[in-house]
Amino acid sequence: MWFRSVFLKTLRDHRVAILGWGLGMGALAPIVFVGVTKVLLNSPDATNELLALTRNPALRVFAEPVDVFTPGGYATWRLSMVLPLVAIWALLIVSRTVRGEEEHGGLDTLLSVPRSRLRVAMEKLTAVAASLLLIGLLMSVLAFAGAMAIGLHLAVGRALLFGLNTSLFALVFGAIALVVSQFTSEARTAAGITGSLLGLSFVLTSASRVVPGGEWIGPLSPLHFFERNKPLVAGSEVHSGPMIVMAGLAGVLMALGVVLFTRRDIGAPVALPRLPRSERRRHELPLRAWSLKSVVARNVSTAARSALWWGVAVGSYTMMLTALLRQLQRNLDDLVGDLARSNPLYATLIASVTRGGNVTVNMALLNLVFTQLVVMVAAFAITTANRWASDEESGRLELVLALPKPRRRVMLAHFAATTLAVTILAASIFAGATIAAALVGMQLHTSRVAQAAIGMVPVGLVVAAAGYLFSSWLQTRAVTGTLIALVLASFLITLLARLFQWPDAVLQLSMFEHYGAPLVDGLRLPRVLGLFGVAGATLSAATVRFARKDISG
Repeated sequence: MWFRSVFLKTLRDHRVAILGWGLGMGALAPIVFVGVTKVLLNSPDATNELLALTRNPALRVFAEPVDVFTPGGYATWRLSMVLPLVAIWALLIVSRTVRGEEEHGGLDTLLSVPRSRLRVAMEKLTAVAASLLLIGLLMSVLAFAGAMAIGLHLAVGRALLFGLNTSLFALVFGAIALVVSQFTSEARTAAGITGSLLGLSFVLTSASRVVPGGEWIGPLSPLHFFERNKPLVAGSEVHSGPMIVMAGLAGVLMALGVVLFTRRDIGAPVALPRLPRSERRRHELPLRAWSLKSVVARNVSTAARSALWWGVAVGSYTMMLTALLRQLQRNLDDLVGDLARSNPLYATLIASVTRGGNVTVNMALLNLVFTQLVVMVAAFAITTANRWASDEESGRLELVLALPKPRRRVMLAHFAATTLAVTILAASIFAGATIAAALVGMQLHTSRVAQAAIGMVPVGLVVAAAGYLFSSWLQTRAVTGTLIALVLASFLITLLARLFQWPDAVLQLSMFEHYGAPLVDGLRLPRVLGLFGVAGATLSAATVRFARKDISG
C-alpha cells in the first residue's frame, strides 16, 4: 500500500521521525506535569528555587513566564525553548525532499514516470505537512494523558491546540526551507540558511520582550505567533488569528516554492543575473588548488567553509543576545534609579547594577546565553557527522578510498577538519560576545569568556565522534535523528534534573552538565578532559569499525 503513490511513500519514509519527535516531544509535557506537581507539594527548597528562577528578569530573553506555579504554566514556560525545535526537523526534511533528492539523482528517476513535477512536489509536501500534523497529534495525546494522570483538567480542544500550534510553527520553517532550496545547489546550504533564520526568529521575539517600545518587533518573527497561544495554561485566551497567520504564511511560501521548482532546471538553482566571466576562467579546472593537494587539505577546505558561515551566523546571534542582555540590564538600572530617587534606602541597590559595571552580574547573565550557544555547537557537530555519513551513502568516499591511503587515515583526516571547524565556531562565539560587550559597555572577564568558548569544543567533538560511530550501522537520516535525540536528551536532563531532584548519576549522563557554567565557576578542567577522553574513545571505536566494514554496508 505504501508504494502506490509518492504521498504514501514519503509518509512511510517519515514514520521513524513521526514516532521519535511525536513521542519524544510529547513525553516532555507529562514529565513536567508530574515533576512540578511533586516538587510544589513535597519540596519547599525546590519551590524556593523555582521562585528564584521566575524572578530572574534575564529569563525573559528566552521565554515569558506566565502562571508558572501551576503544572500547565510551568510546562509552557520550560517547553517554550524546546518545542520550536521541531522546526529543525521540518527544515531538514524539506531541504532533503526536493534539493537533496536532486543531488543524489533520485528525483530524475521519479520524474521519468508519467507524473508531472507539480504533482510530485505537491504529494511530497503534503506528506511533510501530514507528518507534522501527526507529530502534533502524538504530542497532544501524551499531554492529555499526562494531565489526566495527575488530575489536571485539560480540555481535549486545548490539548489538540498544543500540538497543532507546534506543527504550524514547524511547517512555516519547512516552507521557508523549500523556497530557499530553490536558490541553492545543495540541501545542506538551504538548511543552514533556514536554520539561521530560525535563530533570528528567536532573537526578534526576545527583542520584543526586552527592548522598551519594541512590541512592533514581535510580529516580524513566526515565533511571536507561536507564543501567542498558551493552551496548557488554564484560563488563558485562545487566539485563532496567530494560527491563521502561520498557516497562511506556510501556504504562501509553499506555493511560491512549488512554482519556482516547476520552472527551473532539475539539479540547478533558479537562474539569477550574474556578472560576466571569461570563458577560459569559467571552464578552467582548479588543478593547482591547495585544497586538492591531500585528503586533509580537501576536508579542511570543505569544513572551513561551512564553519565560517556558521561562525558568521552564530557570532552575530551571540552579539545580538549580548546586546539584549545589556538592554535588559539598562531597564533594571532605570527601575533601581527610580526607586532610589523615591527612597534613599534603595540607593545602595544602584551599586549592584551600576550601568554594566558589575562584572559578576554580567557574567551570570551572559552564562544564560552560553547555555544556549553550547547547544548550537553541538548542532553544528551534527552537520559535520551528517556530511561524513552522506559522503559514504552517496558513494563519494569510494573515490577517496580508491587511492593508496589507509581507511583510518581518511576518517582521522575528516575528524581533524571537524575539530578545526568546531574550534572556529567556538572562536566566533568568543568574538561575538566580547565585541558586543565592548560596543554596549558591558564589562566582562575576558579570560572566563575564552574558557567558556574553549569548553564548547569537546562537547562538539563528543557529538561528532558519536555520529561517526553511528554511521557505521545507520543511514544518514537515522544518524541525524539519533544525534538530535542525544543532544535534546542531554539538554533536557540539565534543564530539569536539579529542579526535580533526579539522582546525580542521571545528571552526569548529560554532556552539558560536564560543560557546566564556566562564565560563573570557571572551566572545570577534569570534566573537560573527560569529554575529550569520551570523544577519543568513541572516535577510536568508529575508526576500527570503519576499517573493517563494507562501504555503505
